[in-house]
Amino acid sequence: MKTFCGRANPTTGALDWVEESEEYDYHQEIARSCYADMLHDKDRNEKYYEGIRAAVSRVKARGERVVVLDIGTGTGLLSMMAVTAGADYCYAIEVFKPMAQAATCIVERNGFSDKIKVINKHSTEVTVGPDGDMQEQANILVTELFDTELIGEGALPSYEHAHMHLVKASCEAVPHRATVYAQLVESDMLWKWSQLQPIEVDGNKLQPPPAVVKCAGAPSVCDIQLSQVPPESFTPLGPICTMFSVDFSKPVSSAAQTYTAQFKAQTSGRAQVVLSWWDIDMDPDGDIVCTMAPSWNYSDPRTYPVSTAD
Repeated sequence: MKTFCGRANPTTGALDWVEESEEYDYHQEIARSCYADMLHDKDRNEKYYEGIRAAVSRVKARGERVVVLDIGTGTGLLSMMAVTAGADYCYAIEVFKPMAQAATCIVERNGFSDKIKVINKHSTEVTVGPDGDMQEQANILVTELFDTELIGEGALPSYEHAHMHLVKASCEAVPHRATVYAQLVESDMLWKWSQLQPIEVDGNKLQPPPAVVKCAGAPSVCDIQLSQVPPESFTPLGPICTMFSVDFSKPVSSAAQTYTAQFKAQTSGRAQVVLSWWDIDMDPDGDIVCTMAPSWNYSDPRTYPVSTAD
């Protein structure tokens, strides 16, 4: 059995799955991961539970047996939410073997093993049929495949395969849709992150060569909480733009696509950094929203949801 481990690509922000040797310490990998952060993210978990309950209710209202496919189950939390909400059965997929083993244990200890099957495979390797991993196609698709850039964690290939092979054409999806926003800004502070700065070593100041200082470096993704970036450290050059939206309840394509957004400049300056975040609607009507928007985007800070997700 191959065991894969996620590795972040610093240039694209994508999560690449690489095979590790048997000697690799996966306990340390789990300890350094964000599983604990997600489990303690109250706003995220409440929104997921609301969305799952609403999806289960919609399927039951159609008189259908509720079968859930949970891709990237992690600890199995969302699968257990689905069964608690009334799902008849749930297939929980997790490619990271140590995490799949943990999910199996957690599901058993909480008394859900008769309604949740943990599958230690990449979702694109899962099969449906009498001899397959799944006995039937699901009518609810639940996922937590998102990263800083929303779909950099191999989300689109997984969604594409799921809609082709693992779920029914009329399936519900939680989240239902996602929207990515961006804002072009000028910020000397953020711009310096892509440059080598002088450092002090034993009282001596090491200065990079001028040619190196002038090099802008490779365009890269910085995984940060935008709420921690002080508004006074950047100058918006234009309005917040809606870059694109994805409906996860419908078939998606993993092929490369280009989206263009135009905006009217609000002020003069140097276009140095693009700030980006996203929202996910847990239901078709957009009544249950989990947002990654920074706190300074709220006119009333008291309405900002307390979240640890990126």
